[in-house]
Amino acid sequence: MLFSCCSSACKCENKCANKSFQHRTLRKTKLIMTEKCGYGVVAEEDINKGEFVIEYVGEVIDDRTCEQRLWKMKRQGDTNFYLCEVSSNMVIDATNKGNMSRFINHSCEPNTEMQKWTVDGETRVGIFALRDIKVGEELTYDYKFVQFGANQDCHCGSSNCRKMLGITKPVNSIPHYDGNSSQDQPVRKKRKTSFENCIGEIVRLWHRRQNRYLPASIYDFNERNGMHTLLFTDETIEDFYMKEEDWEFLPNLIWHMFRCPYLALLSAASLVLLIEGSR
Repeated sequence: MLFSCCSSACKCENKCANKSFQHRTLRKTKLIMTEKCGYGVVAEEDINKGEFVIEYVGEVIDDRTCEQRLWKMKRQGDTNFYLCEVSSNMVIDATNKGNMSRFINHSCEPNTEMQKWTVDGETRVGIFALRDIKVGEELTYDYKFVQFGANQDCHCGSSNCRKMLGITKPVNSIPHYDGNSSQDQPVRKKRKTSFENCIGEIVRLWHRRQNRYLPASIYDFNERNGMHTLLFTDETIEDFYMKEEDWEFLPNLIWHMFRCPYLALLSAASLVLLIEGSR
């Protein structure tokens, strides 16, 4: 969902309550070192539900640059990525330039969320409180990403913890198709397609053995058997009959926010992706 701040033409001036980004009414926070998740951020004052906490900022780059940086960091063994996909071909990279927001850790039961807002025609990203937050409480949000590389354990400690970053639902609750359909039986949709000429495109595919979505590059297509060869981020290669798989194209190799290490982004975003201790 995309929210909108009042523009600079708003006649309420400084009294306007819908100018969180322009007024920069940030909540007081403090950087800490956590036991299992590296750096984290805690509230230094009470924060009410719905309040603007901090803006997610960093270097604005395009999809191609994002992909190049991800692969470079992967080759160097760097597991801490701070990337957030804002819109098509627009990514915020807070790896080297940013503020305290990049140190907010993942939780499967978060107390804040990331929201996209338009401010005078420009898309910006803010962290907002999902509930009342007390002084000294660590700030968290759900990275919701697709893993880039090896599996990452989640250390959020929530009673609803999914245990692994990149898994959006517990393994035992993954929807399946048994031949019947009803409103209370979710069915994993299969995308019908014929994309023989899409060599090099990036897709997100539901990997049945690993029980999660994985990003991959379309490496080859066999016209005789209709099988596509996919190259995954761990450099493994597998063949799939895509007409029978659950998949979708990705805007190159990006997450909707991830710090690889939610997130791990940051695995974080999600990017790859999509964008999924939490570090």
